[in-house]
Amino acid sequence: MVTRRKFIAGLGAAALVAGRGARAAEVRWRLGLSQPLDSPNYLRLREMAERVQAETNGQMQIDVLGAGALGSDNQMLAMVQKGEIEMYMAGNVWGPLVPVTEMPGLPFTFKTPAEVFAALDADLGDYIRGEMAGKGIHQFRLGFDNGFHQITTRTRPVRAVEDLAGMTIRTPFQKMTVDFFESIGAQPRTFTLNQLYKVLKEQVVDGQTDPYQIIVLLKLHEVQRYLNITNHWWSGFTLNANLEKWKALPADLQAVVTRHADAAALAQRADVAKIDAGALEILRAKGMVVTETDTSGFRRHLGPFYARWKAVYGDKAWALLEKRTGPLVPA
Repeated sequence: MVTRRKFIAGLGAAALVAGRGARAAEVRWRLGLSQPLDSPNYLRLREMAERVQAETNGQMQIDVLGAGALGSDNQMLAMVQKGEIEMYMAGNVWGPLVPVTEMPGLPFTFKTPAEVFAALDADLGDYIRGEMAGKGIHQFRLGFDNGFHQITTRTRPVRAVEDLAGMTIRTPFQKMTVDFFESIGAQPRTFTLNQLYKVLKEQVVDGQTDPYQIIVLLKLHEVQRYLNITNHWWSGFTLNANLEKWKALPADLQAVVTRHADAAALAQRADVAKIDAGALEILRAKGMVVTETDTSGFRRHLGPFYARWKAVYGDKAWALLEKRTGPLVPA
C-alpha cells in the first residue's frame, strides 16, 4: 500500500524532475554576429555552442545567428544591452558607449597579435572589461582576432603617406579611425562592412582599410587593384553577454560557457593566423599588385592625434597602454 508520506515524497520527486526539465527548456540563448557564415568567427562560435549543449546534456542551448540575421551591428548592440538577445560578437563598435574599447586599435601601437593579446588578456583588458561591466555588459576575457589592417586602393599604389593625399578611403564609423585618416591627409568616408564591396564596385571611394582575412573572404581583389602593406592598426572581436542575463545563469553553466568560449577564441586566433600566412600568395595570384608602404611618414603626423585621444581615454587607461607600447605622445 502507498502511505501518505510515500505519496507526498513521490510528488516531490516528480516535481523536481519536472523542474529540471523546465529549466533545460528555459536556458536557450541567442548569439548574434554580422560576420559571414564561412568566417572563422561563425564557425568557431557554432562549435562552441555545440560543445556547450553536449557538455550540459542539452540543458543549455545557444543559437548562433550569423551574417546579420538579427540585424545590423548597431541593432544587435542595442539588443544585447536591453537583454533582447543574450550574446553578441562585436567588432570595434563599443566606442560611443565605452571609449577605451577602441584603444587596442590605435594606429602604430602594437606590432604583432601576440603583443595585442598579451595586453588584452591581462591588465589593459581587465580595465576595459571593468568599464564594460559598468555599462551592463559582460565581456569574455579572451578576444578574437581580426588582424592588422592594410590599405587597398583602386587608382594608385600607396608607397608613402603623400600618396594618400586627397584619396577617399572607406573606414569604420569610429571617430578615432576617421580622425586618423584625416590626420594623414586622406578623405575618410564611413560605411558598414556589408556595404563595403558595393561602394568599392561602384567607385564611391578609391580605397579601404581591412585586414587580410576580410580582403580574402570578401574577394576585394575583384574591385581593388593595389594591396598596400601598412599594418597601420589592429582590430579584433569580443564576445559579449548581457550582464543581468549572465549573472542569472547558474554558476556551473557560466563555467561551461566560459571554458568553451575561451577555447573558441584561441582556435579562431589560430585560424586567422593561418589565413594571414597565405593571404599574400592568394591575392597576388588574383592579380593584386602588392606594395610595401613606407609608413614612417604616417607617424610624423600623429603627435596631435595621440594627444587628442589620450584626453578622450583618460590617463589611467593610457598608462596601461603605454606600459605595453612605450610612449606614444611626444614629450
